[in-house]
Amino acid sequence: MNDQILDDKTRAEFPTGWSAEGGSLPAGQAGVSGGKKFFKNPKLIFGTIGLLILIFGIFWYFLFRSNAQPSPTSTNVLIFVKGPTQLTSDNEAEYHIVYRNGENADLVGISLEMFYPTGFKFKSATPTAVSSSGQTFNLPILKQGQDGEVMIRGKLSGSTGEGKEIKARLHYKLSNFNSEFLAEQSLITNILPPNLTMDVNGPVDVVNGQDATFIVSFTNVSSQDFDNLAVQLTYPAGFSFTSSNPPPTKNKNIWNISKLGANNTASIDITGSFTGDSSQDALVRADLGQLINNTFAPQIAATATFKIIPSSVALIIKTQQNNFVKLGDTINYTLQYANQGNIGLSNLVITIKLDGPALDLTHIQAQNAIITGNILTWKSATLSNLTVLSPTEKGEINFTVPVKSDLSTNLKNQTITASGSIFSDEIATPTKAANSELKLISSLGLTVNGNYLSGAAPMQVGKSTLFEMTFLLTNLSNDLSDTLVTASMPLSPLAWKNAIVPDSEKNRLSYDPNSGKIRWNIGTLGAFTGKFIPALKVSFQIEVTPNEADRGKLINLLGNVQATGTDTFVNLPIQTNMINSVSTSDIDDDVMNARGTAVQ
Repeated sequence: MNDQILDDKTRAEFPTGWSAEGGSLPAGQAGVSGGKKFFKNPKLIFGTIGLLILIFGIFWYFLFRSNAQPSPTSTNVLIFVKGPTQLTSDNEAEYHIVYRNGENADLVGISLEMFYPTGFKFKSATPTAVSSSGQTFNLPILKQGQDGEVMIRGKLSGSTGEGKEIKARLHYKLSNFNSEFLAEQSLITNILPPNLTMDVNGPVDVVNGQDATFIVSFTNVSSQDFDNLAVQLTYPAGFSFTSSNPPPTKNKNIWNISKLGANNTASIDITGSFTGDSSQDALVRADLGQLINNTFAPQIAATATFKIIPSSVALIIKTQQNNFVKLGDTINYTLQYANQGNIGLSNLVITIKLDGPALDLTHIQAQNAIITGNILTWKSATLSNLTVLSPTEKGEINFTVPVKSDLSTNLKNQTITASGSIFSDEIATPTKAANSELKLISSLGLTVNGNYLSGAAPMQVGKSTLFEMTFLLTNLSNDLSDTLVTASMPLSPLAWKNAIVPDSEKNRLSYDPNSGKIRWNIGTLGAFTGKFIPALKVSFQIEVTPNEADRGKLINLLGNVQATGTDTFVNLPIQTNMINSVSTSDIDDDVMNARGTAVQ
């Protein structure tokens, strides 16, 4: 190297005696002058220190990262895993993950992490998991003092006697604290020897309102025969049963299997339509069990989830009623139809079927409809709007049907159902509407009667007159619970004679002298009381002794009389109209009417 290429400043930094030709130091100076220069150079010192810190940090990370502290836990946030502790292999189980917020703050940023054992096949969950594996759930905010729940369904298989651990880990933050916490719990399910297995299989996607077929198959994997088996299906809301092979034994969802031989398999093909919101999951559950003394005892269960996809043509049945009707009501129906496809539809046909013994089908009002018994049909020949329906085009049809004012049958828990379908030249397979169901609510009746028994007639100041008051209670088509009759007695407590007929009602009828209230606590009141079975009746005595201020007046014997109860079919409270007062003229007694109803 030519020494002349170094400037004076650079040259001064090299040790004395250093030669640009050989790059060496004179003897005796090696490692001495260079060290002195090193400690005189701050840049080299700090650079070296920084490098050593970086190397140490990397070393510490890899050495101690496995010992990192876990997220903290809180004793006030609990998680429980509930499910079967025993299960026959290759069968389905439900696990309920319940988490509870006992903190004084909301839980935010909640996620659930699931750990499944080998042999577990995830099927579905409520709410829906983030992924198809069902291992992660993003959950909403949980208010303080509240519980949350995730239900997981899956098939579990394994060796006999093997314990399968289901673990749940909840990650969360407190709304008033930034750190992440966790709670963890697990449950072990022991595998039993298999005897029966069952599956529900069908298409992943089903078209809204169009028939689809799914199969329930079950196998006896044991070495013994099974007798008196039954399969019971639970359908999702919006499912309409069409047919099955073999036909159902009862209620379109129960099939009796007299015998299933060892190592034999049987199946049921069910056809029906699913209706609901697009992309909605519809869950079908099948239970397999034995009939013991005509009582179904489920043993194993299986489920299948179907995703509803939109149809090209849609029909919706709506009513103005709030899920129930009363005798004498008129039901107003609205049919909404729409072309949801990309092509025009021609010659549409809409059919509606009405079912329910309480309907007065002779007075249906349906313009442009062809009415045949309980079937109503609209087509392009009667309604021009159905000739052509362009893409995105919609339409409406309105009609009414009255409910009978009285019942001629002793059938209780009656439902009025409207089912319907729509098709066109281009879509020959009918698309069904979700059924419209209205429950017939019961009607509670209360009559108050009175009779003169003894004493002054007409009533006289300072003299006593004894009356017998009677409550008569009736009920129509549904059983009632918590049935109660209340009344006020606007008289002196001495007027109550505590004479009650019949004896069977003495424990149910009471009078409170402090409040002046009479309570007839009936409880359960059967359907058709007072129509097909005798009305319920109770009588009690009231003694009236008028004073001078009552002269020339009627005497109010009872006030605010009302009967209440809960319709067990509709699950709604019902009541009679309030009877504000019952006077000596209201009881319409022959003796009092003849001699006078006012105080003399």
